[in-house]
Amino acid sequence: MSDDQAGHETGNGIGPVTGREVEKERRRYFRIEDEIILFFREIAPDEIPDNRSPREFPSDAFALSASLDLLTQESRKLLRKIERDSPEVSDFLKVMERKIDLIARAFLNYEANLPEQCPQRVSLSASGLSFDVDKPCAAGKVLEIKMVLQPEFVGLTAYGRVVYCQKNAPNSELPYQISVDFVGLRDSDRELLIRHVVRRQLQQLRNKKQPPE
Repeated sequence: MSDDQAGHETGNGIGPVTGREVEKERRRYFRIEDEIILFFREIAPDEIPDNRSPREFPSDAFALSASLDLLTQESRKLLRKIERDSPEVSDFLKVMERKIDLIARAFLNYEANLPEQCPQRVSLSASGLSFDVDKPCAAGKVLEIKMVLQPEFVGLTAYGRVVYCQKNAPNSELPYQISVDFVGLRDSDRELLIRHVVRRQLQQLRNKKQPPE
């Protein structure tokens, strides 16, 4: 990636920095090959929300799913303590958690029409992703990206800047590949992505170690 393709988030804007600085930041995060359900659309830079302020209420099923995943992570420490002190209360709370999870999945399934969607292969990290597309998208364009992570079935909305767009090999299913750096990603959403990437990486390593049947 050349220096003039690099970008860095500054609030809602995107200020230029050197390619070396961007690569140093990117190396902080693992990158994996993954399959997720993916939706994206081009937006104007001023449509990126100010994610520095607290989210008072989730705006859609994707935001609700991400918020519930965060609350689940926060509650698990307390749940482990309750489990030691009161197993019956712990069992009840686990049932309630599963019920809430089912409701959130139903909302996400309805909004995204997930039974009609096929997972798409991507290269994913907590700093960005790359994926194949059917039409070219110019570097510098800003995208709203909605993802459903597998197998957790957790939705997430992110915003990103196209770093580059290149042609794929002639035998590829889709003719172009774009790479996107996330812009203004919430800390909680970045942690969600980090957890997902680490879990998937461990799972892929285990699968490689298993002898073929």
